[in-house]
Amino acid sequence: MTVETDHVSPADLNFDPRNPRLPKSQTPSEPDAIAALVDEADVEELVQSIVHSGWLDFEPLIVLRDGNIVLEGNRRLAALRIIADPILQRHYGIRLPADIHPNATPKQVRVVFVDTRNEARDFIGFKHVNGPHKWDSLAKARYAWEWLQEDDSLSLEDVASRLGDGHNTVARLVNGYILLEQARELGFDEEQRTAPRFAFSHLYTILARPNARDWLGLDSPINDLLDKNPVDVDHRENLLQLMTWLYGQGEQRSVIKSQNPNLNQLTAVLGNRTAAAMLASEGDLGQAYAQVEDRGRRFSELLFALQGAAREVAAAVGDYEYDPDLQAIAEGIQRTVRSIVASMASARDDARADQPGDTGAD
Repeated sequence: MTVETDHVSPADLNFDPRNPRLPKSQTPSEPDAIAALVDEADVEELVQSIVHSGWLDFEPLIVLRDGNIVLEGNRRLAALRIIADPILQRHYGIRLPADIHPNATPKQVRVVFVDTRNEARDFIGFKHVNGPHKWDSLAKARYAWEWLQEDDSLSLEDVASRLGDGHNTVARLVNGYILLEQARELGFDEEQRTAPRFAFSHLYTILARPNARDWLGLDSPINDLLDKNPVDVDHRENLLQLMTWLYGQGEQRSVIKSQNPNLNQLTAVLGNRTAAAMLASEGDLGQAYAQVEDRGRRFSELLFALQGAAREVAAAVGDYEYDPDLQAIAEGIQRTVRSIVASMASARDDARADQPGDTGAD
């Protein structure tokens, strides 16, 4: 990439409509770009830094010569736009001090012009994917995917290496993005989600699970790059259903309240046709998961928890002063424990009776 710098008025620079931080569902206008950056990139913090300390031209913006499009530095450009425009300040509720630094509105900023996006990709990718100013996972995935689309001489391994990240990590991100793109084409709209935020990690995490890949009809190795529109006609409704379970859609609510344990529960449900049908019908992940849950393990976990709680109570009983309500609770627990022991003894006797030559007697 060329390192020759030039100086340009900020007013002559344009936001990059393909910035990975911006919505992909539309071609954003300048107001759209500023709004997205204010929401996602903490522009207000940068505004306050510039108005108090002035514009520090320590790193040039990277600009595509054709159209003066800022490939690297959109957040800084948004901050300069807001500082220079009282209407934007009022719109976003950003208050500037009465006396701002004299260099807070520079007449020119330093830029490096490039002729193609690929000239800038190594620097931008490392900085934002694995460097000091990281994007979120969706922006990383979109950037890596677009890089692969634009330069067919690069392999997934090449892009991962040049981003300074592991092959498997980049493969998961890009494959998740490919699946998201197909879901969008089929009608999924993340703006219609019921989840409070679009947690892209849910999608690329579950995509690595065998049950989810079977649900989507994907038979390629997990770390191989998927083709465009990888989910075939027979499984496309399954893809839309999965996206609805992960994020919600319209009136149908997401079943994921937290990645742990809900994502593991959903993965288990996807592997059981009856449980998946129940989830699609009732929308209750807990009810569907009960069909596939290892109930024996759950009983063991609950019994160990009961044992631990009983020990803690026994250690503290010296501090007990008579209370009829607490006494009644303890007696109720005693009856419950006796019932548990009786049921376990019955299960023991049944198991012994099933063994050849065993009468079941002690």
